[in-house]
Amino acid sequence: MQVAAYVRVSTDDQNEQRQMRAIRERYEKEGYQIEWYCDLGESGASTSRREYQRLREHVEEYDVVVAHELDRLGRSFADLAGFIEDLREKGVDIDLVNQPIGTVGEDDWMAEMMLNMMMVFADAERKMIRSRVQEGIDAAIANGKRVGRPPFGYTVEDGFLQQIPAEYVRTQTFIREVRKGREKKATATFFEIPESKIRSILERAEANYDVPFDNDQWRLERAKVDAGEKELPPLDARGARPSTSPRAPER
Repeated sequence: MQVAAYVRVSTDDQNEQRQMRAIRERYEKEGYQIEWYCDLGESGASTSRREYQRLREHVEEYDVVVAHELDRLGRSFADLAGFIEDLREKGVDIDLVNQPIGTVGEDDWMAEMMLNMMMVFADAERKMIRSRVQEGIDAAIANGKRVGRPPFGYTVEDGFLQQIPAEYVRTQTFIREVRKGREKKATATFFEIPESKIRSILERAEANYDVPFDNDQWRLERAKVDAGEKELPPLDARGARPSTSPRAPER
C-alpha cells in the first residue's frame, strides 16, 4: 500500500516528531510504503504551502493520505472540502490517526459522517466568502465607484452575488491545473472558460475562488514543462472535471 503522510508544524517551538511517531506506529509495517510530505513553520491558514501543494499534485499515486489531525492539513474548510472531493474522485482514502475521521475500513460509518459534517462547514464558509465579496461591492457602490459584471462563475440574484456551482468548481479546477504549469489558453479552452476571463480569474484566484495562484511560480513550472523536465498527463474529461457535489466512496 502506498501511503502519503502529511506533517505540518506552524512554529519552531512545535515538534513534528510527535506527529511522525503516531503515523509510523500505524503504518510503518510490512506491506506499507510511506512517503513523507512535511511543511515546517507553515500556518494552516495558508493553502500555498509547498509540500501540501506537492501532495495535491501527486495524490493519485497513493492508496491513502495520512495526517495526525484534520487541522494539520489546513484550517480552511472550503479548501479541505475540495481536497476530500479530489480524494474521492481518485479513489484515495484519508486517515487521521489521532481523530475518528477517515474513510479507511469497510464499516467506519462514524468517520464518514464526520467527513460529511465537514462538508456542511465548508458550505457555510463558502457562503461567508460570498458575503464578504458582496460587502465589498456594496461599499464600492456607496463610495460612488462603478461596479462591473460579476466574476466568472458567479451571478447576481436580488442584488447579491451567487455562485454558479458548475462554473465555480470548473474554474477552481482550471486554476489548479494551470498552476501545475499548463498553458493557460489551452487549459481554459478545455474547461470551457472564455479567453477574455483568464486574466481576471487568475489575478483574483484566491479572493474569488479560494485557490491561490502565483504567476511567477507558474512561469517556473511552465519553463520546466517546456524544457522537458516536467511531464504533465493530458487532461481527461473524467479525471479533470470533478462533480459539483461530494460523492461517497465506493464500498
